Amino acid sequence: MKQQILTFNNFDNAALQKGEFILPDGYKKLQVSYSMISPGTELFCIRESIKSGSPVQPGYILAGTDESGQRYFLFPALAESAACHCNVRAVGPDSLLLPLPPEIPTEVAGFLRFINIGMHAFNQLDKLPETVCVIGLGPVGNLAAQTARLLGCTVVGVDIHKNRQNLANQCDIASTVAPEQLIHYKKSFDFVIDTVVSSSTLASSAAILRNGGECSMIGIVKDGDLSASTIFREVWQRQLVFRSGWEMLCPVKKQGDSRVSTEENLIRAMNWIKYGEYRLEPLVTGIIPAEINTIKKAYNRLKDQPDENMCFMIKWN
Repeated sequence: MKQQILTFNNFDNAALQKGEFILPDGYKKLQVSYSMISPGTELFCIRESIKSGSPVQPGYILAGTDESGQRYFLFPALAESAACHCNVRAVGPDSLLLPLPPEIPTEVAGFLRFINIGMHAFNQLDKLPETVCVIGLGPVGNLAAQTARLLGCTVVGVDIHKNRQNLANQCDIASTVAPEQLIHYKKSFDFVIDTVVSSSTLASSAAILRNGGECSMIGIVKDGDLSASTIFREVWQRQLVFRSGWEMLCPVKKQGDSRVSTEENLIRAMNWIKYGEYRLEPLVTGIIPAEINTIKKAYNRLKDQPDENMCFMIKWN
């Protein structure tokens, strides 16, 4: 059987790389139905690959079926967290395969990955915050804000793009502001979820946190001009906590670990989706065929027009 894997050299030079599919011993074969483009992480990885001159096979979110026709959502182990834009996948024993209930359409299953990221941020807290600010209202930030609302928190979403603010409003996030408006929210929040993690957003996070407040850094940390002394002075004087929000630090399965696992998060998210608690429809920009020119156009739309494009799913069968 031939396997096709989406491979980028740059945004305009991509191909569906073909090779023979080999199923290693102890692995499970998954016929991919849909893979979801994660705009923040994948665009970052493609840009980094352009700098290095090396090809990259992005993608870590997919859902598909086994040989019996059972539908699954895949949460891959870190070693398998790449090249998930493909038509068929070998899934190792360290990865997590969750059966999808009939109430969850396969094409929206990828949102479970984004939901888990926001849930992980809340898992790390000693108590539930009353007030939450989410900086960056892309798919991860939007769903983190929705999770905060479902947990009963008062939540404010922040984004430079008016369209993304409006989209959050459609998803029942009533209060959204532009970054420059955060000047009016000094020391207003118990908890900040920063999906951007740049010099400006880290400085803003410190300014808007109450004394003793916490910030979960969900996004990949960017280079910038914020000095260590500036941010750590705030941490030292006001007892702030800045914590990694990288979801892969959370145990995937429950194996004697006392922490909440990814599996538990995903099951909780599935239940909330089943009962219509999350607003997912507004986040879908489009479902596209596994055709290389169409895929390249989608990536370039995400890169060039982030205010008008949110989530694309690639349909493989």
